[in-house]
Amino acid sequence: MISKKRLFVGLLLIIICGLWLPSASLAQAPTNVIVVYPAAEPQEDSMALSVFFTIVDESGRPISRPGIETVSIQLLGGNSLPTPATFSDPNTPFYITLLLDASGSMQNVMGSVREAAQEAINNTPPNARVAVIKFNDLPIDDVIRPIQNFTSDMVLVKGAINAVDSEPGAPTCLYNVAYKSIELLDETTQNPQERQAIILFTDGKDERADGSPCSQWKYEDVINRATRALPITPIHTIGLCSDATCANLKREELRSMAKETSAFSATGDQNSLGQLFGEIMEGLNSQFVARANVYARQGENQAVLSVKLRDREAPLTTTFNFFSDKDYDVPPPPVAAQFTSLIYDSNQDVYTVGVSVANPENVQKIVVEVWDEKSGTQVPPAQEFDNPEASLQFERPTEGLSAGREYSFRVKAVDEEGFMVADEEGETTLDLAEFVYEPPAADEIQFVIKSVQANFNNNQLLIDMDIPEASQVNSYEGFIVDEDTGAGVFEFTPTLFDGAQIQVDLPPAIAQIEETREYRATIFLSTKDGRRLQAEPYQFKAVPPPPPGLLLRIWQVVQIPIVLAVILIIILSTIGLIIYWNRPARKESLPSPMPRPPIDRTVITASPVVPSQGRSQPAPNRQAHTAPKPPSPPVSPKPAARAGSAGSAQPRLRLEITKSPSPSGESKKIITRFPCVIGREGGGGDFNVPDPHMSRRHAEISVRGGQFFVTDLGSRNGTFINETKLTPNTPTPLTGSAVIGLGRRSKIKVDPR
Repeated sequence: MISKKRLFVGLLLIIICGLWLPSASLAQAPTNVIVVYPAAEPQEDSMALSVFFTIVDESGRPISRPGIETVSIQLLGGNSLPTPATFSDPNTPFYITLLLDASGSMQNVMGSVREAAQEAINNTPPNARVAVIKFNDLPIDDVIRPIQNFTSDMVLVKGAINAVDSEPGAPTCLYNVAYKSIELLDETTQNPQERQAIILFTDGKDERADGSPCSQWKYEDVINRATRALPITPIHTIGLCSDATCANLKREELRSMAKETSAFSATGDQNSLGQLFGEIMEGLNSQFVARANVYARQGENQAVLSVKLRDREAPLTTTFNFFSDKDYDVPPPPVAAQFTSLIYDSNQDVYTVGVSVANPENVQKIVVEVWDEKSGTQVPPAQEFDNPEASLQFERPTEGLSAGREYSFRVKAVDEEGFMVADEEGETTLDLAEFVYEPPAADEIQFVIKSVQANFNNNQLLIDMDIPEASQVNSYEGFIVDEDTGAGVFEFTPTLFDGAQIQVDLPPAIAQIEETREYRATIFLSTKDGRRLQAEPYQFKAVPPPPPGLLLRIWQVVQIPIVLAVILIIILSTIGLIIYWNRPARKESLPSPMPRPPIDRTVITASPVVPSQGRSQPAPNRQAHTAPKPPSPPVSPKPAARAGSAGSAQPRLRLEITKSPSPSGESKKIITRFPCVIGREGGGGDFNVPDPHMSRRHAEISVRGGQFFVTDLGSRNGTFINETKLTPNTPTPLTGSAVIGLGRRSKIKVDPR
């Protein structure tokens, strides 16, 4: 069992903790904001204001992480509104002078002071430059000589602190060293953004051994010098008490010196030296800076710094002053307009629209337009309101709207100079309200597709429909899909309807088939009162004629005019050659016979002449006649090659969804019908992407001369090719495979096949 003694001790600890914890949390509750100093830098059209500040608790101790939510700066003395300010930890150079008392009274505690000061140097703020100065007797006309001048090397700073030692019998010229340290800081810092601070440590009053004042400067002189010009020089004071009453110090004067210069003060005995130096260093590390551009008046300006913390309902506020060398003109407040209501009256078939206008005195005109979201076109008329009030309410008739289509109201403004007002992103549409026009249901017109015939003989596609009230139909549109591949092969563009039959040229994709294929036709009708009707899709077969036989194909080739002309030329040429070869030979004229010579009867005996072997002697008085060589038989020209109808290859495109907000059942598709409309799922496009941020008709892919083009159809979130945004309604060529961005949430890969 637990003894009574242990139980008593436990309860006592609980009570002590219960009493201590609320007080500890209360001590750390932010209660005030202190402006260390403002840095004002003139610009061409405004004043760049940097306000360095610290959040403190009710005891005046700094809070390093107060949980800042927002910061604002508001100029006083006019109609200026609070200006939101950015806030962060400051990163500008921070010049700190460490003043260490080296009077005779410090002899016994100097070692502890050096140790505490060196430990504090380990926690200096970022970008700190520290100078170490020891002081005791310092005449007013003497030059202050730091042991170590300003440096960011903390090893050198610690070495300088270690060199500080007290001088026996030396006085404490407190005000002289503080005054001259302010002058040293003013000579060192050149930029308003560069921060200053003095850490003044002492164990005594400003006096000599006989009790007379040591400094020629007074307390008031030091305060005036520290605050007479911006930036203010904060003087953080550390007082070392020799007893419980701190009789050796002017403790209230040290606290006042710190308070009047927006600094911190700490006093304690020798055992708390480390804590005293740590509190001051924590205060230096607890600074924040708020930055904003303000429109100041020439001369002295007063402003309010307001800091909203996450755990406090009311903001912390404080006032501060800064100087401006000129007046800055306040720009006119921004113009904004937005829709406040959009109500459809089905009885009157009219929309009641409400619009609010911010700063209407700067607006010459408000323009409200209606746009067709699918086609990306404006539906006239636009409504204009000159010199608008802060609140507008008006009616918009439904003229030009089609039932079931998605539209949007868009509000724009024209400023006093006649220019369109743009928002921060450069858009002239200040607000947009989407809606679907859904008028009361009228008597439905039912129609069915009776038949679809693909006539290959006359290259026509015939669609017969049964429409009871054909006179009420204004136009038709639709598409044909290949049942096997699911790819679209033809699209009926919106066309005026003039009967119960649709007759168009046979689509090329169907005209080129070589075997029977099945297709599905979907037809939409638009009535004269804006209704959109759809029949059940109709499945049909396209049966191409059988291929012709050899003789028929020859005959078909012969029917070609150029082939027929060549054959005719060959026939005529052959007939001419035959006639030429078979013409009768022309008889040659013979010479006149010579007179017969007298007969010589003399007998001469001689050896007979033996003719040579292999040769025969021609008979005397016998004239040789050589018949002309018949001409070579004519060479028949080769028959002309049979002309075949080689149709050009149909363009094909492979689309694949590579990125979308939600999975889709159809992520890949082969497209053979162009143009191909890409839109969001449910929008009725040829290729749909499950992305609600896309437009119903977002982009279009078309083919011209064998080249693919991508066109943005005026989508709200834009179309991109490899991260490059396309100009709306401007075809952009595709070169090979590419990734098309549809807004910032969806992407598809395009691959020409």
